[in-house]
Amino acid sequence: MFHHQPDRTQLLRPHRQWFSRLGWALFAQMAAMLVLQLLASGLFPRLLAHPVSRWCLSVGSAYGVGVPAFCLVLRGMPAPPDGGGRRPLGLPGLGRALVVLLGLVYLSNLFTLLLTRLLGTLWGGAVTNPVDSLTGYPTLLNLLLGCVIAPFSEEYLFRRLLLSRLRPYGDCFAISASALCFSLFHGNLNQYFYAFAVGVILAYVVLRTGCLWQAILLHALVNFTSVGLVPLLEQLGRTGAYLTSLLILGTMAAGVALLAAGRRSLVLEPGRVPFRQGLKWRLFLGSPGVLFFCLLSLLLAISYVL
Repeated sequence: MFHHQPDRTQLLRPHRQWFSRLGWALFAQMAAMLVLQLLASGLFPRLLAHPVSRWCLSVGSAYGVGVPAFCLVLRGMPAPPDGGGRRPLGLPGLGRALVVLLGLVYLSNLFTLLLTRLLGTLWGGAVTNPVDSLTGYPTLLNLLLGCVIAPFSEEYLFRRLLLSRLRPYGDCFAISASALCFSLFHGNLNQYFYAFAVGVILAYVVLRTGCLWQAILLHALVNFTSVGLVPLLEQLGRTGAYLTSLLILGTMAAGVALLAAGRRSLVLEPGRVPFRQGLKWRLFLGSPGVLFFCLLSLLLAISYVL
């Protein structure tokens, strides 16, 4: 008696569909946000002339509409158990993680600055940085967004819902793929690189500790440095400029040193799906949902360059 053996396509189809569902969830978040912003801009242009109204639209579309759209697409898509107890980092460990995060953020921003200036020279105009729009909002609203709304929402989306569904393919793949999605989620060149670096470190923290709250705390502290501490130092004149430079250069050097020293102690699980890394990435990036999400993010980023 002959036994029918499923071909390679049949074996890989469920994994491509799984990845595609994740991609469609990300696409739904970004598409819902953009549609609401375009509709509101067309219907209420005078209302959006006020900075508080623009802040409400930006935050409400991304987190009040986009996040529920993401969760709606993922509804019924089971997440594997986290598979372990909680091993939270102590205060020294959190301090080291924060220094690494800040160092990588500043290094990534330095690379991004060089890249955007090069692109600006080639195109004959400056590359628009949407993050600059934050300076037009009240400081209290920026702190609310950067230290509360964004950390809680984004960590839940990327380091809970997304990361847990990628982990069966191995910690290394789950960390890299979730960080890539977190990077593309920002939709602009100025944030792509540092968001990827932050996504890698925070994903590792969650997998290492099993504690989402520690990633939320680190995320909030990194954002507070940008929207709270640095603007405060800038108001101190020459002394503030000196302290800001010391903060940036010090965390860059210390962050790289800590990252290099800690590489040997990294513990990553191989996962339950015995695919080679290359095949995992081909399935992931080749799935329709992820392709459309990547395309939408890149089109949005290009709109700021042109």
